[in-house]
Amino acid sequence: MKKMLALIMATLLALSAAAFAEAYRSDDITFEYDEKNFEISLDDRTDDETTVVLHGKNEAWGNTFISFYLKDLDDGETFPTMADMSQIPDTTVTQGDWNGYKNVFMYTLEYDDGTSEHFFTAPVMDDDDKEVEDLLTVHIGVTKIEDESVAMERDDAISAVVDSLKVDD
Repeated sequence: MKKMLALIMATLLALSAAAFAEAYRSDDITFEYDEKNFEISLDDRTDDETTVVLHGKNEAWGNTFISFYLKDLDDGETFPTMADMSQIPDTTVTQGDWNGYKNVFMYTLEYDDGTSEHFFTAPVMDDDDKEVEDLLTVHIGVTKIEDESVAMERDDAISAVVDSLKVDD
């Protein structure tokens, strides 16, 4: 009986959490976000570029946003090299695995006003995993928050969105 009650409680909890999640789907980008935490805006630039931006709604989070930018690499265009990325001023670029992607360029820009921007530039491979087909850039902007619990709440909300990201091109 206790196991059944625990199972029912777990199911209700999962359903109540799912009720707050909204999924965004385009032809290429899918992710889930909590409407009470974020609002979405779209900016389609050209046929081969897609930008989706989520803005944080919680005023205690300051200026919080997550931007997903997907660019189709045309013939002759290639994924940037470390030499290309090292040209970014005032930052150190690292390369590694991130969120299921390999050989991702990562860097952070920090500003005197307490804001920071985090960038992840990932190669999206073709169906055969032989060549880079698209360039995915995730750009996260945050304001420094002194209240540790509020900062953790914001960071957890950002992580949940980014962890749900899927690119299907």
